[in-house]
Amino acid sequence: MHDLIERARSIPNKGKVHIFLGNPASDGCDKTTVEPGNVYSPGIWSCGVSLWVEQDGHFWTPDLLADDEVDWSFGTARRCPPVVVASYGAGETVRVIHRLCHLGSAGSEGVDFNDVTIEAAGGKEVRLHVVVRAEGPAGGRIGALDWDADSRILRINGAQRLVAETEPDHCEIVGPDATHDSAVALLTYRVGAEAGARRCIRFKTEHGALPGGFNACIPLRRPHADRSVEAGFERCEAAWAKALPTRVFCPDPRVARVWERCAYHILAAMECGLPRIGAVTYPVFWIRDCVIVLRALDLIGRHDLARIGSEYLAPLYFGGGFGAESDAPGQGIWALVSHATTCGDDAWLRDNFYCIRKRVAFLEEMLAAREPLRRVTENRDSRVLNSPMGNVLCLPAQNGLIHGRMDGHSPDFFINCWASAGFRLAARAAERSEAADLAAAWQTRAAALDDAIASHLLPRYGNPRDAVVAPYPTGALHAYAEPLRAAFRTWYARHRLTPDGRRKPEPLWTYFEAAQIHNAFLLGMPDEAWTGLNGMLDPAGRWDVSAFIEGRPDGSERFPFGNERGCRGWLSSAKALGANMPHNWTSAEMIACIRDLFVRDEGKCLVLGAGAPAAWLAPGARFGVTGMPTRFGPVSYTVRVDEAGAATLDYEGPNPWRTPFPCRPPAG
Repeated sequence: MHDLIERARSIPNKGKVHIFLGNPASDGCDKTTVEPGNVYSPGIWSCGVSLWVEQDGHFWTPDLLADDEVDWSFGTARRCPPVVVASYGAGETVRVIHRLCHLGSAGSEGVDFNDVTIEAAGGKEVRLHVVVRAEGPAGGRIGALDWDADSRILRINGAQRLVAETEPDHCEIVGPDATHDSAVALLTYRVGAEAGARRCIRFKTEHGALPGGFNACIPLRRPHADRSVEAGFERCEAAWAKALPTRVFCPDPRVARVWERCAYHILAAMECGLPRIGAVTYPVFWIRDCVIVLRALDLIGRHDLARIGSEYLAPLYFGGGFGAESDAPGQGIWALVSHATTCGDDAWLRDNFYCIRKRVAFLEEMLAAREPLRRVTENRDSRVLNSPMGNVLCLPAQNGLIHGRMDGHSPDFFINCWASAGFRLAARAAERSEAADLAAAWQTRAAALDDAIASHLLPRYGNPRDAVVAPYPTGALHAYAEPLRAAFRTWYARHRLTPDGRRKPEPLWTYFEAAQIHNAFLLGMPDEAWTGLNGMLDPAGRWDVSAFIEGRPDGSERFPFGNERGCRGWLSSAKALGANMPHNWTSAEMIACIRDLFVRDEGKCLVLGAGAPAAWLAPGARFGVTGMPTRFGPVSYTVRVDEAGAATLDYEGPNPWRTPFPCRPPAG
């Protein structure tokens, strides 16, 4: 025991990849951080929980195993989220299968349910140790541990609890000492030495706010504490069946898996129903990213959550860590109008029309600027808070275009395409709000802005942001489709493809690549687009969890737990695949891209299966969607291809629609 405790205290978590489990209504601090092998922390402020296998004086744990020795997936072959499955060997004769899921609600009282199966070939005694320690994916210091053998409850820091549904053979607690500032606990289970020994061990961890301050005044409700582990898994899977109304299916199982995982990552990171780009490290509504997340919420059928975010966004004209930025007004208009039209809620749009007019006024002001414009937004990163750039909205206009600020520089093609979208979508809102004069004026303004973009900015096309903004999502430059296609094709061939046509992945800003792939589809480059999308559908590393990254491993995710100072934390700057994961701008871009493979809104017509590759139309194939929202109403369809290669379509939804391939209705 002494040897194991010392080793557990000295071994850091893997620090390479993680995902978060959570509920959209819960606090940000309630999210459970999970690493390969299902090493996890029950809440970001809390301890780390890991499994150690002992046999013949040797110990194994996922933190010490090589990457290729740990199978770790968000979902199984039969089910996508919400269950995280880890499988690994301990020596040559022992196998561990660890299933983990989470139930949460409003507040910080989530519960993590664990089902662990140990299989041993026999011959030597095997023990499993459940270790509760400070070191973990988000492990904090443990000041107090208390074990109640009668109730089989380990109390952690007075608020969190580990409930051992399977009674352990032994519980060992060691307090802080001169070397270690944190207590540690081991719950030990004997598996047995006989041939074919097998044991299932179940426990759950119950979150709870740390004592001190106002936390002591918050009553503990523990809404999921009475559930058994088995009931927890059943409830979790049943809840997920309702949490994602819109599903996709096709011969390539990766597509549905990524759709569901990205949807889960978006929902899990939300805080009190508001979108977050990432759990904990982005505790703000960053407009540029979150408008794409709002759109994804509508696309997966969660109009209820998209409404909460849209209500929050409506009077928030600027928001993001770099201060007021020039792309925000157009993005806000696009998000609000897109949400209202998808929901068919003209009354809500009229109620918020004043917020759209205010944003149009910002666009006009920037287009007429003769000196730098400044606006204050308190939503700023600490590194920008005391910098002069934090209040600069834009510089003097050039050539009738906004000369703006975004991400610390001036990608004016990106900024002005968003301004064009702002005018165009504002015109749509004006039409639906019975303001025909404004609709005509703003539509004319959008067309004039497109003319100026085509004349002055399209010839300088080349910033990576240029390729993510048109035609998706802004709809800018519709009248200049051919020159836009030519510029995009040249850029994409140089930056996203090798000379022999293979994928050249984006190493840091994965949301850029997802949006660029989306535009490759829309600009008539399906083969090149699928080359990129196939790469993004595959796991980025050893583990299949769709945790898309943003930035270098030493990026901003180090800040909450001070990794740069050698403190406890999540990611190792030397080992991590990247920072800020799962990054939900990318999750949302993947949702939007996959959606357009199945359903596109083109003018007044729906196009079904526009992105379907040849494999989806091969004999015996089947693909489609259930409950896919569109601005004309929800769509469900199934395409089936018979052995002769003829496609039939079962369709339920609004008209008109078409397919880009021959298709007939089913017989009868």
